[in-house]
Amino acid sequence: MYFSRRHSIDTPFFPKVMSERRFHLLIKFLHFVDNSTINENTKCRKLAKILPVLNHLRGKFMSTYLPERDVSIDESLIGWKGRLSWKQYIPSKRKRFGMKMFALCESSSGYMFNFIIYTGCDTDYGEKYSNEPVTARIVLSLMDPLLGKGYRLFLDNFYTSVDLADKLVKNRTDCVGTMRLNRKGVPTDIKKKLSKGETVARYRKKIMVQKWRDKKDVLMLSTIHDGSMGTIQKRTGDVEKPLCILEYNSKMGGVDLTDNYLHFYGTTRSRVKKFYMKIFWHFLSVTTLNSYHIYKKSGGKLKRLNFLIELGEKLVEKYNQSNSRQKRRSKTPLPTRYSERHFPSVIPPTTKQKPTKRCQVCHEKKIRKESRYWCKECHTGLCPAPCFGIYHTKE
Repeated sequence: MYFSRRHSIDTPFFPKVMSERRFHLLIKFLHFVDNSTINENTKCRKLAKILPVLNHLRGKFMSTYLPERDVSIDESLIGWKGRLSWKQYIPSKRKRFGMKMFALCESSSGYMFNFIIYTGCDTDYGEKYSNEPVTARIVLSLMDPLLGKGYRLFLDNFYTSVDLADKLVKNRTDCVGTMRLNRKGVPTDIKKKLSKGETVARYRKKIMVQKWRDKKDVLMLSTIHDGSMGTIQKRTGDVEKPLCILEYNSKMGGVDLTDNYLHFYGTTRSRVKKFYMKIFWHFLSVTTLNSYHIYKKSGGKLKRLNFLIELGEKLVEKYNQSNSRQKRRSKTPLPTRYSERHFPSVIPPTTKQKPTKRCQVCHEKKIRKESRYWCKECHTGLCPAPCFGIYHTKE
């Protein structure tokens, strides 16, 4: 509909950039690798058709911007309901079905710094940490460019363990996260039952494991906090919670923040038959979102919608080869042809000295007749009489 000539929704900008046929051809034949180079020995074969794009974007995300001190790792979902061997079901996510991705994002803005797409047993986590358990391998691979730089990492209970905290501390990286009671290294005496509001904490060097009873037991691991409590205001009154939980709640939402932003103004098309094209459109949205975060950090004042509009205009200005084809007129008449004032006038000369147009009323009667007159407001060729009056009169 962006290319429609119907007067009520006509958008002249898009046909000037390219024709509708060219747009559909570009979408139809958009491809990223030579299929003949893909074989059984290809690394990360399931993502081979989109891998060059992913590797390029990952490098750009990491080289263009350095995140603030607090970062978080969580799962994200690229919606997909088609047949796919590594499709996941995550009921807590809005889309529920799709391709799972482990993402490292800045806590304050949601800037996506690094990511790994899950493809089952052959997921490419990198070779550097191949001897580690899967959860630790995910975290260390994503955090590898930031290790040793004093970052604070926030995790959920899928990743958090005492062993992982030891490895992060050795690399001058703090971590805070919820933890499962059955994890290896959890002190046995911390598993005792607590009353509501009670807390117990155990320490080993820089690591603290704290259990707090709310409606249910909450187990936290932190290399930053001690077991002290803080107060939060709610409608029912002031509530005391451990400081590590208060900070975890405020800093853990980096990936969810990104997903929330991508829900608005996304470029992802709903009807896509090839999964790698869905990944491409998703990461096109991520790229524009990351560029917006950098723009805001640089002092930009535009809101996201206006930023996206201006970004599109600048890209067209830089790369467009203008579509010089003459614009065809809409087949549907103007909705104001019965209400406004219209007058017949002679068609102005073009390359011809006396140009003519096909009479619209005669054409509808299957009579071929050319006229030297037209309605300038409707851009329609018409015989001066009686066709001009018939065309502008309600039946």
